Amino acid sequence: MPIDFPAPPAPDRRRPFELSGRAVLFCMIGFFIVVAGVNGVMMVSAIRTMPGADVKSAYETSQRFNSEIARMQAQAARGWLAQSEVARAGADAVVSLALKDKTGAAVTGLAVEAKLQHPATRQQDRDVTLTETAPGQYSAKVPGLHAGAWTLVVEATNGGEAVFSSRSRIMLKD
Repeated sequence: MPIDFPAPPAPDRRRPFELSGRAVLFCMIGFFIVVAGVNGVMMVSAIRTMPGADVKSAYETSQRFNSEIARMQAQAARGWLAQSEVARAGADAVVSLALKDKTGAAVTGLAVEAKLQHPATRQQDRDVTLTETAPGQYSAKVPGLHAGAWTLVVEATNGGEAVFSSRSRIMLKD
């Protein structure tokens, strides 16, 4: 009895895959277009949400540099002790500042302004005027302030002259 062997497979008549220079060129061009497009979208998004500028004009700020140094030296020479706090009061928050001079006496009669600055967007910043509730004790209620990180900037003036300023990072909890 003869043995029947299967017939060999028919030869594949398709051309084998060849990577041409034109295909490589189009792949590389496409890759760089995608990378540039994603970078462009990310840059626009980053600049719109956080422009990076802390001051409106760096030139004007630099021109006031020496006077700011003198003002901060005068503030340090006064030796005032300050304690600021932001505490939750229901859905609102209360900003308070206690000021004492170097002898421990309450510092009274100041006009005190506070700014709560959101670290990511200036659209959520809040400005409040603190009122003197007791000798050396200043406070104000900030409605609808959400929890999270904030920068508290406090500035006190006496007769239009800046006599105290403070800047601190705080974390407001729920």
